[in-house]
Amino acid sequence: MSDHDFEFRYKAFGFNIASNFLLEGLLPAEGPPEVYIREGKVPVEVPGPQDSHAYTVVENDGFAFRVKDIGTFLVLDGKQIIAEKSEDCEPEAHVLFILGTCMGVLLMQRGLLPVHGSALALAGKHIIITGQSGAGKSTLAAALNRRGCSFLADDIAALQEDERGESWIVPSFPRQKLWRDTAEKIFGSVDSLNRIPGVRDKYHVQMDGEFIKAPKRLDALFELTTHPGSEVAVSEIKGPEKLMVILRNIYRPEIIEFMGKQSEHFIRCSRLASSLPVFHIERPEAGFTVDEQIKGIIHRLKQLSSP
Repeated sequence: MSDHDFEFRYKAFGFNIASNFLLEGLLPAEGPPEVYIREGKVPVEVPGPQDSHAYTVVENDGFAFRVKDIGTFLVLDGKQIIAEKSEDCEPEAHVLFILGTCMGVLLMQRGLLPVHGSALALAGKHIIITGQSGAGKSTLAAALNRRGCSFLADDIAALQEDERGESWIVPSFPRQKLWRDTAEKIFGSVDSLNRIPGVRDKYHVQMDGEFIKAPKRLDALFELTTHPGSEVAVSEIKGPEKLMVILRNIYRPEIIEFMGKQSEHFIRCSRLASSLPVFHIERPEAGFTVDEQIKGIIHRLKQLSSP
C-alpha cells in the first residue's frame, strides 16, 4: 500500500499517524507519517482456537494478539498496526484495542515507557495519577477534568527519556474513558456522552480543560490506593518502594515479559525511580473524597516547589 491509500492523518504520543479508516478523537497530523494503521488481513498465525484470547511474538520486534469477538492485531517494529476484525465485531469496537493495547505495544517498541494512568497539569506541575483497578484513579482524573485541569493523557501516559535522563510526558489525545457509575458521579448522567463501541457501560468524555499538545517534564507520580479508615492521607514514598510503585503501574506489564524486554524495562524504571518524587494517596474505601484527595495532592506539589 502507498501513502495515498491512507486517507486519514493524525497525531498521538508524539508521532504522526496515517490510517486507512477513521479514528475519532485524535489530533490532526503535523507532518509526514511515522506510523501506519490499517484494517486488513493479519499475515501471522496466532495460536489457539479462534474464539480465544492469545498472544504471539513475531520476529523483528513484532507482536500479535487475538481478542475474542473483536479481532486479531499485529504491531510491527514500532511503525505499523494491522487490525483484522472478526465477523462478530461490533462496528468500531476494534478501535478501543488499537488505541489501547496496540498503542501500548507500539510505544514499547519505540522505546517509550507506557504508564497506566492519567497525565495532567496541577498547581504548576505535570503529574501522573495511577493505581490498580478499582482504586479510583479514573474518578479522581474525571474530577480534575471537570475542574478544567489541562491534560496530556488518559489511561496511557507515555514517557520519553531525554539525553540527561529526564522523563517527559508525551501527549496522547484529548479524550477520557469512564465507566457509567463514575461518569454519573462526576457529570450527573451519561445522556450527553457517547458509549464506547464493544464495551458495555463505558463512555467517551471530552477534556473540559485545555489539552496540552507539547511534551512536559514529569514532576511527580501519585499512586492511589484504598484503606478501611475514614481519612485521606498523601505521603511521599522513599527508597526501593518507589521502584515497586512504578513497576506495578506500567501499562500491560505482561506484554513486556512476553516480548523478552524485562531487563531493559527494569533498568529504565530504576532510572525513573531514582530521580522522580513518588507519592501514595490513601483514600477511604467508602465515601466520595475526591476534594480531599485533590487538596492533598496540591499540598504535596507546593512542597516540591518550596526551597
